[in-house]
Amino acid sequence: MIGAIIGDIVGSRFEFNNHRSTEFELFTKECFVTDDSIMSLAVSKAMMETHKQIKPALGDHEHSNEYRNLLERMTIKYMQKIGRKYPNCGYGGNFGRWMFSENPEPYGSYGNGAAMRISPIGCVSLTKGDACSLSEIVTAITHNHEEGIKGSEATAVAIFMAKSGYNKSEIYDEIVKNYYKLDFTLDEIRDTYRFNETCQETVPQAIEAFIESNSFEDAIRKAISIGGDSDTLAAITGSIAEAYYGVPKDIRLKALSYLDEELKGIYDEWSQFSGEESIFCEVKVLTKYIVKINEEDSFGQWGGDNTGDGSYENPYIMPHVNLSELVIEFEKEFYQYSDAHSEYNLTKYSEILKKNGIDWSEIEMKSAKVETLDKQTVLALIMATIRGDRFSSGTLMDFFETGFILKWLKRIDELETGLNETNN
Repeated sequence: MIGAIIGDIVGSRFEFNNHRSTEFELFTKECFVTDDSIMSLAVSKAMMETHKQIKPALGDHEHSNEYRNLLERMTIKYMQKIGRKYPNCGYGGNFGRWMFSENPEPYGSYGNGAAMRISPIGCVSLTKGDACSLSEIVTAITHNHEEGIKGSEATAVAIFMAKSGYNKSEIYDEIVKNYYKLDFTLDEIRDTYRFNETCQETVPQAIEAFIESNSFEDAIRKAISIGGDSDTLAAITGSIAEAYYGVPKDIRLKALSYLDEELKGIYDEWSQFSGEESIFCEVKVLTKYIVKINEEDSFGQWGGDNTGDGSYENPYIMPHVNLSELVIEFEKEFYQYSDAHSEYNLTKYSEILKKNGIDWSEIEMKSAKVETLDKQTVLALIMATIRGDRFSSGTLMDFFETGFILKWLKRIDELETGLNETNN
């Protein structure tokens, strides 16, 4: 949920003063908390209070009527109870009237408010079915139009998949198959995209901003850069990016400083309830591959043949490796991680290894005592393997097959987990 709050706060000053560039200061004195954050916190409070009374079966997306009815009542209760304390935070006209109604009823909305408040659902869902079922419950109390429910569900499913270790290709395919086409790039729409408060003209753009990003911060910047309803768009993007990348501690702490005592109290309670603190890990985008590698049967295969005679008509086909989709996706995301974290200076991987007494060779790298190495050195081992594949086809596949990539990722996870325990 902190990703949605960050996106909301960063985007607040650009909602009616769009900034079509990724270059800007994230937090300024002009930033503020809007209804996006307040309603996200209200939904989280409703979830927590529901679970105090009824604990659903794990992964049970066919929730009992008792559970569904209680969650619905709690969502209405806390959206009104908390929301009424902030009457000037940016509610739309219809929602504002619902907020202060003594007999609140859904009003057929398909506004993007359905998606901006849904991050707590994606965070606690244990299956895609959960994400779909729970998002409908908390959305239909106001946004009962099919497009409103679709927008919240697409966002919740994307968050669930992002936090569950799916890669971007898998998330993209799910969204395109079941929700939106995503047949555009941010560069193609940046000059023409305008303010729009509907789900169907906000959620696809927000998801695309996540798909094109290479880090949490980059996702927020890309969302802001296309203009439109900046705070809501960035809140939706941020909620997915948080689940995928984790959130840098300095950005998280800065955003929390904008919350008043009551909102901060709800957030702290939610962090304990949901385990959200556990995803503040900058290497989550890499360590999610630990499970995927364990489940993979093949990391690639050799191609080519030696039946050619070297003629123009029948040339030699040199042996080469066709890497699996998993390895290709890992390589792509590792490069993105390297670009986003220049502090590790991974372009100088051979120098980093040399300083640690490791030559850039297969024998030396496989012999390295990984349990003694720091994070930068382990990352350098992975980069050296990826770069080595450029000179010797099959190197990367071999290091996957022999378990060294997995071993190194586990070491990084171990180091990061220990760091988080110390910091928290």
